[in-house]
Amino acid sequence: MDAKDIIQRKVAALLPIYDRGNVTIFIAGDGEKIVIRKTCKTVLKTLAHCRNVDLVAARKNCGKVLNKKLQVPIPLTPKTLLIPVKFREKPLGKNDGALGYLNFFQIKEVNEAKNRKCIVSFYNGVKLKVPITCETMKEYLKNARIVERIFLKRDIPERDSVMTSKERPAEIIYECICTETRNAVEEFLNETFAGIPPFR
Repeated sequence: MDAKDIIQRKVAALLPIYDRGNVTIFIAGDGEKIVIRKTCKTVLKTLAHCRNVDLVAARKNCGKVLNKKLQVPIPLTPKTLLIPVKFREKPLGKNDGALGYLNFFQIKEVNEAKNRKCIVSFYNGVKLKVPITCETMKEYLKNARIVERIFLKRDIPERDSVMTSKERPAEIIYECICTETRNAVEEFLNETFAGIPPFR
């Protein structure tokens, strides 16, 4: 599966993991889990670029409304509103980043878990154990609803097509490996995917 195929799919979540480098698990709207050998930051930039979204402007405008600078929801399309969530408690490198991204429209419910964590359930059946409290996650959802009402309740068609290879810069063409289980990924999934077998 190449970059174009991934970009065309609906996003449920982007998760940072370590697997021979700082890479990303892309969870599609149908629940498929795909390992992308790029950082979450790069994948997010790619998704935004192909939807003509200026990430800096989006964060700034939404942040003003919420009076926040951190954990600001990012609207990419009328059906893609990404909530930044801390997934790494201790990144190995100072520039590795700790944030993953959950699509507000794909989240079904949030429940408490042990050790000040919560479980986020998606409509596709995937469940994620997230290292923040249930109260914090619900606060993020409340902020996302505000962004939805202000920025997404408009007659804007969702862009399903992507740019051609000539229109896309080289950095958005990345190597990905689909549905292959590796030891490092399994370790992460056993902790994060609550009760869901990895990479079916």
